[in-house]
Amino acid sequence: MNYGYEKFLTSVGFTLDEECNLFSPIGVTYKINVEEMDGYYWFYTNDYFSVNIHDFNVKKDIIVNHTQDDLSDTYVSISYIKSVHGECLTPYQSVTDNMTFTYFHKKGVFRFLLHGGYPYFSVGIEYKEKFITEFVEKTSNLDKEILEEAFQQLNSLEEIPEIQKIADDILSYDKNFPASEIYYEVKAKELLNIAINRYFERKESKAKISRQDDISLDNVCKYINDHYSSDISQDLLCKIALMSKTKLKDSFKQKYNMSITEYIQRRRMNVAEHMLIATNLNISEVARAVGYNSHSRFSTLFKKYKGNLPQEVKKLSFY
Repeated sequence: MNYGYEKFLTSVGFTLDEECNLFSPIGVTYKINVEEMDGYYWFYTNDYFSVNIHDFNVKKDIIVNHTQDDLSDTYVSISYIKSVHGECLTPYQSVTDNMTFTYFHKKGVFRFLLHGGYPYFSVGIEYKEKFITEFVEKTSNLDKEILEEAFQQLNSLEEIPEIQKIADDILSYDKNFPASEIYYEVKAKELLNIAINRYFERKESKAKISRQDDISLDNVCKYINDHYSSDISQDLLCKIALMSKTKLKDSFKQKYNMSITEYIQRRRMNVAEHMLIATNLNISEVARAVGYNSHSRFSTLFKKYKGNLPQEVKKLSFY
């Protein structure tokens, strides 16, 4: 089965690794060990979709340029990125750990900046045009425009637990199980179902939030993003939003699918992760920099949101 990325993989230094047993034998594994990065790329593909795993360490900053002309049969890629530090450049978008990244395959050059000193680890599903036309459009009342919007809404720094579970299921699946083709098909359709359900749920939810309240909630988030290390009072946020405490709490949860407290904590942990890897600050200094005087409290929250303890991430640092 032809896979559009193989030509690109070999062009940047990946070579076929038929001896690797880290991933399911139903797929194909490529490896790389060059100045910029080392690790593996695995994929399984059929006529309707592909599943891929990126698992490599970026040793120095690199801009990946990929001409999309040879991927005409691929409609969209949905990836759950477990670990990354970089930016998509076409169009510009920051990417971070534990986010869902959506990319529609169109002719042109796809550009992605990866920063050195960080691992890149993701699980993705690529839907081909044949899947869209023969499965989605024929078995549902959804047109392609709605489907595209549903996929695009997954493209968010917001952590989506249902998609994280799909990624974890794929990673933990017994690689020697004989019915792997069926399993991957189930996961591809499960992800599609999540995208469609979230689209209609959000459409209904947004209808309940006025335009002015939506702008006010954006202002609250911008303030938190700029002052995450401070002790942010709910009273102050209510004044910024011009809302009561109850309305702000409920509206924020409705729009962002998380509480204000969780939003602040996630913002702090994202900044802390960067500091741990990219600076010579020790863990206690990083904790204080993002608003925690308690080392144990910081470590507990970091483990909760990042999956690793601060000292485990600090080991990746060049400092």
